Amino acid sequence: MTKHHSVKHAKRNANSSSELMVTDFGNRTISSQNFSKIVALPKTALINCGIESSMVNVKLVQDNGERYIKLTPLSEKGEEKN
Repeated sequence: MTKHHSVKHAKRNANSSSELMVTDFGNRTISSQNFSKIVALPKTALINCGIESSMVNVKLVQDNGERYIKLTPLSEKGEEKN
């Protein structure tokens, strides 16, 4: 039986003066494949966030005790899109 994880609505952080948007992908399983760890995200949700390419730059951001992974889409030449 396959579990379907839905994407929760994006919401603005009311405590911040900036225009921070957060999209909740729900709880995700971290799978092991050889020596790597993999997290699957819904294709449609990524397209809705503007990530249409098959390559992204991945960064671990640590800011004021908060840690998160940042995905930045790459163009066909491997450059970050703005």
